[in-house]
Amino acid sequence: DVLGRYLMGYDIIRVASPTKLTLEHRERIKKAISSLIGVEVIEEKPNEVVLQCLLSPLAVPMKTLFKRADVIAQQMHGDSIKALIDRDVELAQSVIRRDEDLNRIYFLIVRQLRTIIRNPRLADRAGIKLYECLDYRLAAKSIESIGDEAVSIATSIIKLLPYESKLEIEPEIVDLSNLVDKMHSEAFKAFMKSDYNLAIEIIRLSNRVHSMADALNVKTLKLPAKVAFHMNSIVTSLKIIGDISVDIADLVVRP
Repeated sequence: DVLGRYLMGYDIIRVASPTKLTLEHRERIKKAISSLIGVEVIEEKPNEVVLQCLLSPLAVPMKTLFKRADVIAQQMHGDSIKALIDRDVELAQSVIRRDEDLNRIYFLIVRQLRTIIRNPRLADRAGIKLYECLDYRLAAKSIESIGDEAVSIATSIIKLLPYESKLEIEPEIVDLSNLVDKMHSEAFKAFMKSDYNLAIEIIRLSNRVHSMADALNVKTLKLPAKVAFHMNSIVTSLKIIGDISVDIADLVVRP
């Protein structure tokens, strides 16, 4: 409920109870706002906690937020594969932790977009057209989903490492990762610059990604069952990142 009201653009959120709020209640409220940028507890009573978003609606430019979110998602993907190659559990764990940072920015983007829709006059200040808000919303969700797939890869790597040392298919996984990373980077660039020709190039790479992923999945079947399961999960997540990059490119409309 607190998250929902934050995303709707409320500046003041009151959490009230007919009875006294317990310490557990208060801790849960503080945990709920830990992922919301700009929200602080400004008042506490025995049966009420008042929250306020201290950040003005467009304090951070929309495109700046997008670029930051995309950088985090791209680094999460890159580091998850590096953790596999280097057998670095700590790096994989850091990828998982960074998902919270990405979510915080994603929530703020959604809040700002909804605020703009409710107050169209803010669109000029935000540097976007009102009709672009839906595309920005979809692109933001795509970037957040790439972060989720990076977390899935990192989680699989943590579970995989105790079973096996270096695997023969790892160089091919790196090749697939490099391809979808390029697609992600170029798709974001195409979206931000409304570059239709670049978007088409990204979309055309989709079949190549699927072919590489399918070939890798066939090879994973020859591995021990538990290893095969985790490697298949990594390959699938990489394929999904490629598909998400195509989704971003699809938002670019021919001028």
